[in-house]
Amino acid sequence: MSLNPFQANPDIAARFDRQQAEIGDRLGAEIATLVAAKARRPEDNLGSIVLADEATILRQSFGLGSVEELMLLALGPARGIARPPISNFFVGAVGLERETGNLILGGNVEFPGTHLGYTVHGEGFVFTRAASRGTTIEAIAIGEAHPCAHCRQYISEFATSRELTLIDPLGHRLTMAQLYPWPFDPDYLGEQGATAGAYDAGLALSANDWPASIADRLLDAGRRAHAPYSKCPGAVVLALNDGQMVAGSSIESVAFNPTMGPLQAAMIELIAHGYQAADIAEAALGTRLGGAVDYSLSVSELLGRIAPGAPLNIVGWA
Repeated sequence: MSLNPFQANPDIAARFDRQQAEIGDRLGAEIATLVAAKARRPEDNLGSIVLADEATILRQSFGLGSVEELMLLALGPARGIARPPISNFFVGAVGLERETGNLILGGNVEFPGTHLGYTVHGEGFVFTRAASRGTTIEAIAIGEAHPCAHCRQYISEFATSRELTLIDPLGHRLTMAQLYPWPFDPDYLGEQGATAGAYDAGLALSANDWPASIADRLLDAGRRAHAPYSKCPGAVVLALNDGQMVAGSSIESVAFNPTMGPLQAAMIELIAHGYQAADIAEAALGTRLGGAVDYSLSVSELLGRIAPGAPLNIVGWA
């Protein structure tokens, strides 16, 4: 067991244990119901979200003193989002959106049959989900407030990460500056880091014969990709059996690894909105064909494992 240099607040831990015993199951069921009500509606982009006004009602109904108490108790239903068929180790994470006060629930995702590097961590799920919504994360609740080194590096890519607060049921309340005091961050390469919003409004697709709905979604996702280091954005659109679509954008790290690939990001959107890999009818990839980073092979490999019957259409950026 690693050495913990940080002091937890035993009052927070005791309060959490008491609340979990008294109201945890009922509160968790209500949160799960709220999240399920928004499932399979990706056009609203509210998958895995507890809205700020819903969070206020929950706090009042269950006598909670703060949104942080609610976030800690929401870790249980967040673990229900996790998909870890390899490790069977379920991780939940709950992020507080800075701009809205909404809560984003997320979990870890593993992909059997391919390499472990495609794994999405719970913290990465929450931050990638926020990026797709054009928001940033002010605070995050996790089982223990010390993300792995992979997650600390990924989180450090986001421009507001130094102000991030991390809380846990053990009673820790820490900042990223405490956990990662001397980060290798975008400043080293003269970049500001990932921010909310689009990055490359001028990005265009080369000729394709897709429906306009897919092409437009792919372009939007490509323009939102964070690719300052390779200049090779990646975007994936997953067309689903019920006619809906979800999309994901690549998010590069200044350390290159960890970078969130576009299909991993699209799978986060898929799971957040209550779908399974079996719901994928076809996929479209926009990438820099022949570029320093070309997602053609990696997306083909991963999609071939998670949805082997779904055709993949690849187009280059113009």
